[in-house]
Amino acid sequence: MKSLVIYASRSGNTRRIAEAIADGLRPGGAVELQSVEEAPSAIPPDVDLVIIGGPTEAHGMTPPLKEFLARLAPDALKGRRAAGFDTRLHLPVVFSGSAAAGITRRLRALRANVVAREESFFVAKGPELEPGEVERATAWAAGLAA
Repeated sequence: MKSLVIYASRSGNTRRIAEAIADGLRPGGAVELQSVEEAPSAIPPDVDLVIIGGPTEAHGMTPPLKEFLARLAPDALKGRRAAGFDTRLHLPVVFSGSAAAGITRRLRALRANVVAREESFFVAKGPELEPGEVERATAWAAGLAA
């Protein structure tokens, strides 16, 4: 299985989570890790699983992540396995919002086979990842690869 992990990151926390996700996927096959700035607007045909994530800002996705998702063709992920994640404050979604929810909606609109409920990884107000989140991201990804 070949996987592609695409992420947006401002402070580096989402990049760290994306790297942990890539680590969790590696036992299942080849993995590419790309920021939204370098990711292709056409997903290579040999990619089986696409995971996209970014930080939650203003209750949703950051502009670079929105722009990346808007660049993808309407059937760019047709039939491919996909999942979305975000990093956000550890608050109820009603207060923090969730970029992952918007990412997952867009994955479905791109006709992906969404294989997991969107996942949030938590940051403190520092901003820094809360303890255990990197390990949780690796385990989440390993479950997707299985």
